[in-house]
Parts: sequence; structure tokens; C-alpha cells
Amino acid sequence: MTVYEALTVALIVVLALATTLAIYVGLFNWFGAVHVVRCAACHHLTVASARAAQSSCPQCRHQALLHPIYNARHPDHPVRVVGDRLRY
Repeated sequence: MTVYEALTVALIVVLALATTLAIYVGLFNWFGAVHVVRCAACHHLTVASARAAQSSCPQCRHQALLHPIYNARHPDHPVRVVGDRLRY
């Protein structure tokens, strides 16, 4: 088995797992257990247990954790934290 065949098999497995996960999230949404809603702060799609929009999501709360390479190259860029309890 060559490297390209192994990478192709790995890609197929990752895509199959992502598809299966998407099917289950869709089924849970259909049953009313999980809802896909937009964040009220940054408008990214997020998963919630209620149908109402969340006030913030991990994308807008933790930008430095989700985009570390961008933040390493742009140290002067302010990190916007929504709903931070430590700031007064």
C-alpha cells in the first residue's frame, strides 16, 4: 500500500465519520433534542439545546484558542471577548 492509498483511506474514513455525525445531529434536531442556531454576537452557526439564539458561542468567546496562528502573526489585533466575567 502506497502513501497515497493510505491517505485516500484516511480521507474516506474522516468523511464517513463527519457524514455520520451530521446525520445524527440532524436526527437530534428533528426530535427536538438539539437545535442548530445562530450566535447573537457573531452570527456563526452553533449547536444548542434551546431553539433561541445564544448570546455568545465558543467562536466569539475564545478567538485566540480557535485561531492561534492568526493571533501569533497579529499580536496587535485586539481579541474580542463576549460575556467575559473577569472584566468589569
